[in-house]
Amino acid sequence: MTAELRKLLALPTPRWALVATVFGAIVALIVAALAGPGSGADMMPVQLGVGLTTTVGAIVLGAWIIGVEYGQRTLRRALSADPSRARLVLAKLGVALGAVTVVTLLISAATAPLFSAIASAHDETMSVADQLQYGLAALVNNLIYATVAFALALITRSMAGGMALALVFAFVIDSLMSAIPTVGDYALSTGVVGLMTEISGIDIGGMDGSGPTLLLGLAITAAWLAAMLGISVTRFMRTDVD
Repeated sequence: MTAELRKLLALPTPRWALVATVFGAIVALIVAALAGPGSGADMMPVQLGVGLTTTVGAIVLGAWIIGVEYGQRTLRRALSADPSRARLVLAKLGVALGAVTVVTLLISAATAPLFSAIASAHDETMSVADQLQYGLAALVNNLIYATVAFALALITRSMAGGMALALVFAFVIDSLMSAIPTVGDYALSTGVVGLMTEISGIDIGGMDGSGPTLLLGLAITAAWLAAMLGISVTRFMRTDVD
């Protein structure tokens, strides 16, 4: 795990992903200050500035941490130092999820008082406590989609492929699936949005009161992650390293 932390701190992709995430949050603050926060109850600037930006950053990091080994052809070297593939997968996924947790919570905590002050200046109410609660919901979302990106990069053996597939899956395919009657009730996004609504207490994606229960949301999400990780890790365990 020490080696993975060193890569995280030394290589440029995580650094630029962090810069882009912080920049997105700053842009959301500026837009909210100039145009107003809208209805403070739905916390739309927070959903965009904290939720959307950190989600994209989480997807990039999840795909990068395993995909970079294929892109730079260093996976064989990593396994020669420690031949346990299971330990390698757990170390990489653990470091990625830890980094996503730290960044999401820090950005949420840093922006909450600023968004609250902006809302007050526009005669709206956006409490710091509510924003921090939404930050926890965003964290759950980010951990899930970072795992999805990790699994897709592992199964495609490509950072770019995993990243592109994860972004398309998260923002296009998953959303389209959720709109299909009956099938949509079991889409990953349905489970995730249900969890976020339960945690944050605000209407996310128009599902307030109509989405899955907390237990059903957990079950749907766990089933999707188990399937994706199961397929990708099994393939990784059974195939030769290029």
